Amino acid sequence: MARAGYNIAVVDTDPQMSLTNWSKTGNAAFDVFTAASEKDVYGIRKDLAEYDFTIVDGAGSLSVITSAAVMVSDLVIIPVTPSPLDFSAAGSVVTVLEAQAYSRKVEARFLITRKIEQATMLKVLKESIKDTGVNPFRTAITQRQIYVKSILDGESVFESNDGAAKGEIEMLTKEIVSHIE
Repeated sequence: MARAGYNIAVVDTDPQMSLTNWSKTGNAAFDVFTAASEKDVYGIRKDLAEYDFTIVDGAGSLSVITSAAVMVSDLVIIPVTPSPLDFSAAGSVVTVLEAQAYSRKVEARFLITRKIEQATMLKVLKESIKDTGVNPFRTAITQRQIYVKSILDGESVFESNDGAAKGEIEMLTKEIVSHIE
């Protein structure tokens, strides 16, 4: 999104602070903030209003901060891998979305990551997603070493020579922007 000229803020609410640590390399094309409490999350819309988009990165488990992030969001992206344990954890976010729908409906999409096309678990995951009533993005992120390498190197895939990975991220970005504009 930053590559497309948008002014982006990313708020890290995950206790592991992975995004914050990654951004300390200085290569991030966006501004990174941390939110350690529910109150911090509720202030996001007001405090970061000058940004075109604010992305909240959170833990995949249910917490007060996760619930607050859902409440201030226009689009909730639920990343899931073709793993029964991973999908089970995502169910807590779906529960928060269902509860939030009583006051303000928030659009949500599953994002399949670490996709291996012929894997049996991918088929199971897609069926499980259908049962939730939350649609997946058309774009899925394939399991590629470049994603891990980019994180370790403090870069994005756009600094790599992996055209397929760049293409996936560009397609996903367009899809996300189309849902929130």
